[in-house]
Amino acid sequence: MSTPPPPLKTRSSHTGLSTRFRRALFAPPRAMHCVLLVICFALGVALVTQVRAQRTDPLDSLSQEELVVLLSELSTQADSLRQERNSLQRQVQELDNAATEQEAAVDAARKANEQARINAGLVAVHGPGVLIHVIDPASKLSSTEFVMTLGELRNAGAEAIELNGVRLTTRSFFTSSASSPVFVDGQLLKAPYDWKVIGDPDTISTALEIQAGAAAQMRAKGAQVSIVEAGDLLINSTASAAEPRFASVDEAE
Repeated sequence: MSTPPPPLKTRSSHTGLSTRFRRALFAPPRAMHCVLLVICFALGVALVTQVRAQRTDPLDSLSQEELVVLLSELSTQADSLRQERNSLQRQVQELDNAATEQEAAVDAARKANEQARINAGLVAVHGPGVLIHVIDPASKLSSTEFVMTLGELRNAGAEAIELNGVRLTTRSFFTSSASSPVFVDGQLLKAPYDWKVIGDPDTISTALEIQAGAAAQMRAKGAQVSIVEAGDLLINSTASAAEPRFASVDEAE
Protein backbone atom coordinates (compact mmCIF):
# COMPACT_ATOMS: atom_id res chain seq x y z
CA MET A 1 0.00 0.00 0.00
CA SER A 2 1.20 3.56 -0.76
CA THR A 3 1.79 6.19 1.99
CA PRO A 4 -0.88 8.82 2.67
CA PRO A 5 -0.64 11.92 0.46
CA PRO A 6 1.56 14.77 1.79
CA PRO A 7 -1.25 17.36 1.87
CA LEU A 8 -2.87 15.55 4.77
CA LYS A 9 0.33 15.92 6.89
CA THR A 10 0.63 19.66 6.16
CA ARG A 11 -2.94 20.31 7.14
CA SER A 12 -2.47 18.35 10.35
CA SER A 13 0.65 20.30 11.21
CA HIS A 14 -1.08 23.66 10.73
CA THR A 15 -3.89 22.50 12.97
CA GLY A 16 -1.42 21.65 15.75
CA LEU A 17 0.25 25.03 15.63
CA SER A 18 -3.06 26.88 15.80
CA THR A 19 -4.07 24.86 18.80
CA ARG A 20 -0.86 25.58 20.70
CA PHE A 21 -1.10 29.32 19.91
CA ARG A 22 -4.67 29.55 21.28
CA ARG A 23 -3.62 27.71 24.42
CA ALA A 24 -0.69 30.07 24.98
CA LEU A 25 -2.84 33.13 24.30
CA PHE A 26 -5.67 32.23 26.65
CA ALA A 27 -3.52 30.52 29.26
CA PRO A 28 -3.82 31.99 32.77
CA PRO A 29 -1.08 34.62 33.40
CA ARG A 30 1.99 33.61 35.37
CA ALA A 31 4.28 35.74 37.57
CA MET A 32 6.87 36.03 34.82
CA HIS A 33 4.29 37.43 32.47
CA CYS A 34 3.39 40.14 34.95
CA VAL A 35 7.04 41.12 35.41
CA LEU A 36 7.56 41.41 31.68
CA LEU A 37 4.42 43.52 31.36
CA VAL A 38 5.58 45.92 34.09
CA ILE A 39 9.03 46.26 32.48
CA CYS A 40 7.58 47.01 29.06
CA PHE A 41 5.20 49.60 30.56
CA ALA A 42 8.08 51.32 32.44
CA LEU A 43 10.22 51.43 29.30
CA GLY A 44 7.39 52.96 27.34
CA VAL A 45 6.76 55.65 29.94
CA ALA A 46 10.49 56.50 30.09
CA LEU A 47 10.72 56.71 26.31
CA VAL A 48 7.70 59.02 26.05
CA THR A 49 9.05 61.25 28.84
CA GLN A 50 12.45 61.56 27.18
CA VAL A 51 10.92 62.45 23.81
CA ARG A 52 8.73 65.13 25.41
CA ALA A 53 11.69 66.54 27.33
CA GLN A 54 13.73 66.84 24.15
CA ARG A 55 10.91 68.65 22.37
CA THR A 56 10.38 71.09 25.25
CA ASP A 57 12.29 74.40 25.27
CA PRO A 58 14.33 74.56 28.52
CA LEU A 59 13.56 78.28 28.76
CA ASP A 60 9.85 77.51 29.18
CA SER A 61 10.53 76.18 32.65
CA LEU A 62 12.26 79.39 33.81
CA SER A 63 10.46 82.19 35.61
CA GLN A 64 10.54 85.80 34.47
CA GLU A 65 13.11 86.72 37.12
CA GLU A 66 15.35 83.84 36.06
CA LEU A 67 15.06 84.88 32.42
CA VAL A 68 16.09 88.44 33.32
CA VAL A 69 19.14 87.14 35.21
CA LEU A 70 20.07 84.86 32.31
CA LEU A 71 19.75 87.71 29.80
CA SER A 72 21.93 89.95 31.98
CA GLU A 73 24.61 87.26 32.20
CA LEU A 74 24.55 86.78 28.43
CA SER A 75 24.88 90.54 27.90
CA THR A 76 27.83 90.66 30.30
CA GLN A 77 29.55 87.80 28.49
CA ALA A 78 28.92 89.46 25.12
CA ASP A 79 30.45 92.74 26.38
CA SER A 80 33.46 90.85 27.73
CA LEU A 81 33.99 89.04 24.43
CA ARG A 82 33.60 92.32 22.53
CA GLN A 83 36.22 94.01 24.72
CA GLU A 84 38.58 91.07 24.28
CA ARG A 85 38.10 91.21 20.51
CA ASN A 86 38.86 94.96 20.47
CA SER A 87 41.96 94.39 22.59
CA LEU A 88 43.21 91.70 20.23
CA GLN A 89 42.55 93.93 17.24
CA ARG A 90 44.58 96.74 18.85
CA GLN A 91 47.43 94.34 19.53
CA VAL A 92 47.40 93.16 15.92
CA GLN A 93 47.39 96.79 14.71
CA GLU A 94 50.29 97.66 17.02
CA LEU A 95 52.27 94.68 15.76
CA ASP A 96 51.55 95.68 12.16
CA ASN A 97 52.64 99.27 12.88
CA ALA A 98 55.80 98.08 14.60
CA ALA A 99 56.61 95.79 11.70
CA THR A 100 55.99 98.62 9.23
CA GLU A 101 58.19 101.02 11.22
CA GLN A 102 60.93 98.42 11.45
CA GLU A 103 60.75 97.76 7.73
CA ALA A 104 60.86 101.51 7.05
CA ALA A 105 63.89 101.91 9.34
CA VAL A 106 65.68 99.00 7.66
CA ASP A 107 64.86 100.40 4.22
CA ALA A 108 66.05 103.88 5.22
CA ALA A 109 69.29 102.46 6.61
CA ARG A 110 69.82 100.44 3.44
CA LYS A 111 69.23 103.48 1.23
CA ALA A 112 71.53 105.65 3.37
CA ASN A 113 74.28 103.04 3.19
CA GLU A 114 73.81 102.70 -0.56
CA GLN A 115 73.95 106.48 -1.01
CA ALA A 116 77.07 106.74 1.11
CA ARG A 117 78.78 104.02 -0.94
CA ILE A 118 77.82 105.78 -4.19
CA ASN A 119 79.05 109.16 -2.93
CA ALA A 120 82.31 107.58 -1.81
CA GLY A 121 82.71 105.90 -5.20
CA LEU A 122 82.92 102.43 -3.67
CA VAL A 123 80.47 100.73 -6.05
CA ALA A 124 79.85 100.60 -9.78
CA VAL A 125 76.79 102.57 -10.88
CA HIS A 126 74.73 103.26 -13.95
CA GLY A 127 72.07 105.75 -14.97
CA PRO A 128 71.29 108.68 -17.29
CA GLY A 129 73.85 111.41 -17.75
CA VAL A 130 76.29 112.97 -20.22
CA LEU A 131 79.50 112.06 -22.00
CA ILE A 132 82.11 114.84 -22.29
CA HIS A 133 84.85 114.35 -24.84
CA VAL A 134 87.73 116.84 -24.73
CA ILE A 135 90.59 117.01 -27.27
CA ASP A 136 93.55 119.24 -26.36
CA PRO A 137 95.85 119.29 -29.40
CA ALA A 138 98.04 122.10 -28.08
CA SER A 139 98.19 120.67 -24.50
CA LYS A 140 97.12 124.03 -23.12
CA LEU A 141 94.67 122.75 -20.48
CA SER A 142 95.78 122.91 -16.86
CA SER A 143 94.40 121.70 -13.59
CA THR A 144 92.39 124.92 -13.36
CA GLU A 145 90.00 123.86 -16.15
CA PHE A 146 89.59 120.41 -14.65
CA VAL A 147 88.83 121.81 -11.20
CA MET A 148 86.29 124.22 -12.75
CA THR A 149 84.64 121.40 -14.69
CA LEU A 150 84.43 119.15 -11.62
CA GLY A 151 82.92 121.97 -9.54
CA GLU A 152 80.27 122.75 -12.16
CA LEU A 153 79.35 119.07 -12.42
CA ARG A 154 78.87 118.79 -8.68
CA ASN A 155 76.84 122.01 -8.54
CA ALA A 156 74.63 120.64 -11.33
CA GLY A 157 73.80 117.58 -9.23
CA ALA A 158 76.16 114.99 -10.68
CA GLU A 159 75.94 111.80 -8.60
CA ALA A 160 78.87 109.86 -10.06
CA ILE A 161 81.84 111.08 -12.14
CA GLU A 162 84.62 109.25 -13.95
CA LEU A 163 87.54 110.81 -15.83
CA ASN A 164 89.69 108.60 -18.05
CA GLY A 165 88.84 105.56 -15.94
CA VAL A 166 89.43 107.29 -12.57
CA ARG A 167 86.46 107.51 -10.20
CA LEU A 168 86.22 111.02 -8.81
CA THR A 169 84.99 111.59 -5.27
CA THR A 170 84.89 114.42 -2.74
CA ARG A 171 88.54 113.62 -1.97
CA SER A 172 89.68 113.94 -5.59
CA PHE A 173 92.22 116.64 -6.49
CA PHE A 174 94.05 117.89 -9.60
CA THR A 175 97.67 119.03 -9.85
CA SER A 176 99.75 120.48 -12.64
CA SER A 177 102.32 123.14 -13.35
CA ALA A 178 103.31 125.26 -16.32
CA SER A 179 105.75 122.62 -17.56
CA SER A 180 104.03 119.42 -16.32
CA PRO A 181 100.92 117.48 -17.38
CA VAL A 182 97.74 117.19 -15.33
CA PHE A 183 97.41 114.59 -12.56
CA VAL A 184 94.23 113.48 -10.84
CA ASP A 185 94.52 111.81 -7.45
CA GLY A 186 98.19 111.25 -8.26
CA GLN A 187 97.50 109.56 -11.61
CA LEU A 188 98.67 111.01 -14.90
CA LEU A 189 95.97 112.19 -17.32
CA LYS A 190 96.56 111.93 -21.04
CA ALA A 191 94.48 113.52 -23.78
CA PRO A 192 91.87 112.99 -25.01
CA TYR A 193 89.90 113.42 -21.82
CA ASP A 194 86.67 111.48 -21.47
CA TRP A 195 84.27 112.34 -18.68
CA LYS A 196 81.36 110.08 -17.72
CA VAL A 197 78.82 111.88 -15.58
CA ILE A 198 75.63 110.37 -14.10
CA GLY A 199 72.90 112.83 -13.23
CA ASP A 200 70.14 114.83 -14.87
CA PRO A 201 71.34 115.21 -18.50
CA ASP A 202 69.52 118.49 -19.24
CA THR A 203 70.74 120.22 -16.06
CA ILE A 204 74.33 119.08 -16.49
CA SER A 205 74.51 120.01 -20.21
CA THR A 206 73.08 123.45 -19.50
CA ALA A 207 75.51 124.05 -16.62
CA LEU A 208 78.53 123.16 -18.76
CA GLU A 209 77.46 125.34 -21.70
CA ILE A 210 76.77 128.54 -19.74
CA GLN A 211 78.67 131.63 -20.82
CA ALA A 212 82.19 131.67 -19.38
CA GLY A 213 81.57 128.16 -18.04
CA ALA A 214 83.90 125.18 -18.05
CA ALA A 215 83.30 124.25 -21.68
CA ALA A 216 83.84 127.86 -22.78
CA GLN A 217 87.08 128.10 -20.78
CA MET A 218 88.48 124.95 -22.37
CA ARG A 219 87.49 126.06 -25.87
CA ALA A 220 89.18 129.41 -25.22
CA LYS A 221 92.46 127.50 -24.86
CA GLY A 222 92.02 125.70 -28.16
CA ALA A 223 90.41 122.51 -26.86
CA GLN A 224 87.59 120.79 -28.68
CA VAL A 225 84.68 119.95 -26.34
CA SER A 226 81.65 117.81 -27.20
CA ILE A 227 78.80 117.08 -24.78
CA VAL A 228 76.42 114.20 -25.55
CA GLU A 229 73.44 113.24 -23.41
CA ALA A 230 73.00 109.51 -22.73
CA GLY A 231 70.03 107.53 -21.46
CA ASP A 232 72.11 105.03 -19.50
CA LEU A 233 75.79 105.25 -18.64
CA LEU A 234 77.85 102.63 -16.85
CA ILE A 235 80.68 103.62 -14.52
CA ASN A 236 82.71 100.55 -13.53
CA SER A 237 85.62 102.24 -11.81
CA THR A 238 85.63 102.53 -8.04
CA ALA A 239 87.66 104.44 -5.48
CA SER A 240 89.38 102.92 -2.50
CA ALA A 241 87.93 103.66 0.91
CA ALA A 242 90.12 105.99 2.95
CA GLU A 243 90.65 105.34 6.64
CA PRO A 244 89.97 108.58 8.56
CA ARG A 245 93.06 109.91 10.30
CA PHE A 246 91.54 112.69 12.39
CA ALA A 247 87.75 112.34 12.46
CA SER A 248 85.98 109.89 14.78
CA VAL A 249 82.38 109.18 15.72
CA ASP A 250 80.99 111.29 18.56
CA GLU A 251 79.76 108.71 21.10
CA ALA A 252 77.50 111.35 22.70
CA GLU A 253 75.25 111.42 19.62
